[in-house]
Amino acid sequence: MKTALYTIFRCTNYGAVLQAFALARVMRSMLGEDGVDVINHRMDPRDTHLLGKITNPNTPWFQRWRNRRKFAARYFRPDLFETRRAKTIRLIEEHIRPTTRLYKRPEELREMPAYSTVVVGSDQIWNPGLNHDFGRNQYLATDLPDGQDRVAYAASFGVSEIPESFRGEYAAALGRFRRITVREETGAAICESLLGRRPPVVLDPTMLLTTEEWLAAAAPRNAHTGKDPFAAAYWVRTVTQSDVNALAAFSLANGLAVRLMSAGPLPKLDFPAGVVPFVDADPFDFVGAIAGSNAVVTDSFHGLQFSTIFRKPFLALGEISNPRSNASRLVDFCRRYGLAGGAHDIEAFRKNSSLTTVGMDSFDSAAFGFDRDRSLEELRSLVSDSPQ
Repeated sequence: MKTALYTIFRCTNYGAVLQAFALARVMRSMLGEDGVDVINHRMDPRDTHLLGKITNPNTPWFQRWRNRRKFAARYFRPDLFETRRAKTIRLIEEHIRPTTRLYKRPEELREMPAYSTVVVGSDQIWNPGLNHDFGRNQYLATDLPDGQDRVAYAASFGVSEIPESFRGEYAAALGRFRRITVREETGAAICESLLGRRPPVVLDPTMLLTTEEWLAAAAPRNAHTGKDPFAAAYWVRTVTQSDVNALAAFSLANGLAVRLMSAGPLPKLDFPAGVVPFVDADPFDFVGAIAGSNAVVTDSFHGLQFSTIFRKPFLALGEISNPRSNASRLVDFCRRYGLAGGAHDIEAFRKNSSLTTVGMDSFDSAAFGFDRDRSLEELRSLVSDSPQ
């Protein structure tokens, strides 16, 4: 019987696509290339993510035309973003290889074939502020067949606390999982408060592949074009003019051009000298850009992960002082591996772009190596101990 992977990947967020790629690859190395199905499902009933209204052939032509005009009026180089979208679709089809059937609504999952186990995760699947487009969080897996064995690998809540209004729903749904592993200590504390037991903390799937494996996967995008040094910047938040201005000041202060990437399309902004939009970068281009960079500035958890994979000096930015923000995952990771001072408040960066990057000299490679081996063993246990 096959094992299924149920996770986020139908979007333009580099981290989401790359964690799915990595987890599918590792699971297939454990169970065989034909032993794993990646469940192909919509994240949003409007399908406004990767296969959105602009290109969806089921959308009337005049709506697609109107949406293209709106897109062109609001965003920088929409033609390049369309190139990126097409490249990302090809990458997903060739390397993640989701099921032929597209499950358009969560309740359709009740019709899926029986699997020995469904692995849910990773990424911010259980963030109470995300993934509720169908009126509920689909990654709580309440729409899977009743008898279906379910486990979670490196699940993230993305926040340090769950609002009281969600606690009952989450406790009931998570109580149906045979086993849970989480990505952050804050997530382990949330599970303990909901279920009375503390799950293991494991690495994000992107960290289960080695530097060499990532370089091979992203080849030839890992070859930096040109000889000039640069910093790779990646924003999950909508990029603002304040962000661009701070990156321009960072560029000037450090003598590094900044190649700016974003999870979604870049708004139409004034890009000063030194800040170069990299609009058409697909997920492997993102990997190659970080691999070829001299430093990384990012508000993204996966930007931090790939900075670590390639041992790049970095600035990780978030709303550090806000307990309801997703910055806890940045702080947790930096604290766990000795990268003190790696996480900064994003407003501080906007006001003072002279903040210095943190090098990898203090990185606790022994602790990381131990956690990598343990995480692989946890994943192997999740997929091999399933009831048949």
